[in-house]
Amino acid sequence: MNEFFKNLQSAFSTRNLSYPLFVLNLVNIVLGIFYITVQISSLVWYVYGILIFISLLGNFLLIFLTKKRVTKKSREGSRINYLCYFYLVLLNISMLLILFGNLLISVSYSNDLTTNFAYYSMVYLGFFSIFGIGTLLSYLNIRNLDNRNLWKQNSEKSHNNDNKKSFIQKIVKIILGFLALITLLFGSLLNYSLIFAPLDDYINWLAGMVFFSFYLFLFLIMLSATTILLIMINLDKNPYYFYPVAVIGILISSSFLLPLLSTPYTSIQAENDFSQAFGETWRSKIPTSTAQQYFQTTPFTITEYLLGNHPRECNIDIDIQYYSNVSEGITLAYDAYYPKVNGSLLPGNNSVLINIHGGAWVAGDKGMYNMLQVNKYFAAQGYIVFDIQYGLKEGGTSVIPTPPDVVGDFSIDDQLRHIGNFTKQLNTSEFAKYNLNLDSVFITGNSAGGHLSLATALLIDNGSYTDLFGSHLNIKGIIPLYPGNPSESLIGGRDVFRNPEDYLITPDSPPCLMFQGTKDFCLLETEHIKEQYDLVGNDDCCIIWFPFQGHANDLYYSGHFNQYKLYYMERFLYLCTHDKIQ
Repeated sequence: MNEFFKNLQSAFSTRNLSYPLFVLNLVNIVLGIFYITVQISSLVWYVYGILIFISLLGNFLLIFLTKKRVTKKSREGSRINYLCYFYLVLLNISMLLILFGNLLISVSYSNDLTTNFAYYSMVYLGFFSIFGIGTLLSYLNIRNLDNRNLWKQNSEKSHNNDNKKSFIQKIVKIILGFLALITLLFGSLLNYSLIFAPLDDYINWLAGMVFFSFYLFLFLIMLSATTILLIMINLDKNPYYFYPVAVIGILISSSFLLPLLSTPYTSIQAENDFSQAFGETWRSKIPTSTAQQYFQTTPFTITEYLLGNHPRECNIDIDIQYYSNVSEGITLAYDAYYPKVNGSLLPGNNSVLINIHGGAWVAGDKGMYNMLQVNKYFAAQGYIVFDIQYGLKEGGTSVIPTPPDVVGDFSIDDQLRHIGNFTKQLNTSEFAKYNLNLDSVFITGNSAGGHLSLATALLIDNGSYTDLFGSHLNIKGIIPLYPGNPSESLIGGRDVFRNPEDYLITPDSPPCLMFQGTKDFCLLETEHIKEQYDLVGNDDCCIIWFPFQGHANDLYYSGHFNQYKLYYMERFLYLCTHDKIQ
């Protein structure tokens, strides 16, 4: 094993790594500025994402080799030594800044730069600081490559200098090592959830919902923790500590790359099943000019994962009341997202897209808790998007913020009645200003909202429930996202409303596009809906699968689940709107 690391140091020497990494880190800074300022979808960003990933891995390797070879006898050597530690600590902070910055941007109604300045600053400070320090470290290495006093010679053994360190330095080292160990322990628990936990393990299901969409951040944080531990261990004196830490740390870190490594499978599966459901020639039915001007160029890029998806511009009407009932004790409202220009000139052609939030039928809300950036995205393409509230069953427990004036003793029948009260108003004068195309209506929702979106669409399409929903809507498509299956112990309701797929799917039912993670027990309901479509001979149903992704993993708007969702959903909506489904 010692021979392996010697060969590794020979092949990836500081000299061989410093020059290309100096260039790569600078290129990442320059291209990052272009990505922020030139807001276009391009294949360039796919390639750039690969460069980002290679650069980050290269920086880790450079730090490891530099730290093992640099001496601390000179001032320059001490600077480089501290810079290595600083980079590893900074990377963890930067990942959190990027993650939370993107999350906060995604829940903001406003696109105003001054309103979101702090959030953008978090993302850009986190991103550019990584490559700025990477550039500095590689430059210092290049400047000192021929400084023989700075580097240990091959025959020179590493010595433990702990006795020469100050008390503060020792304490800092102990704290860093402890935090790195805790980080890897936490990572190992998440590894179990990601790879081994059964679908019916509720605790691990929750862990997947919270953490799995952040897999790339977790990979880099775990790799940083591993590197911190490795550069603290004297390889010559403690090989029996070094190698187990290296193997275990790399295994824990690499496991978080499984969702990323599965993206080729998702791309192939999505393309095949989408074509099988909606026509082998579907791409040719979308004008090239439309795709280039309005649609995502690629399903996924690492660039967007880190630097975000530019929020789209549209008009927004917020908190418009549509229902109030004193006896029920609730007041319900909607948000409307609509284009700044005439929607009939855009791909959406003023089609209606109703978005129903999730929350296990007992919690949740519209707006910042219901993917409002997705609403903006499709409004900018010419769809009129309504994000609506409905009555929630009281007595449930959830960490999801829920307004008190939408909670009561409601069943699924009541929830669909509330939604129907909204749909019946769409052809009234109050909605005339939106110039709605009611011949082209789509229903979407996530989790419990996925179930309600399917029920609403199928009940309207059935034509026998006009007393609930009105008779003026033509359902063109359904997009249930990881739809839930309500248990009778949780909430009551008629069986046809609870399980609409068992009663209402026909050979002529609207096309259906579903998105589902494989680490989510809701996949059983998703599969059942597809089976019911197949059972009646209706081929217009497609599931796009995400291996190693859990429930609600489109929570991170820039994540690969949501990137794929936007890519295929925008194409599905266009094909349905313009009657291009075979």
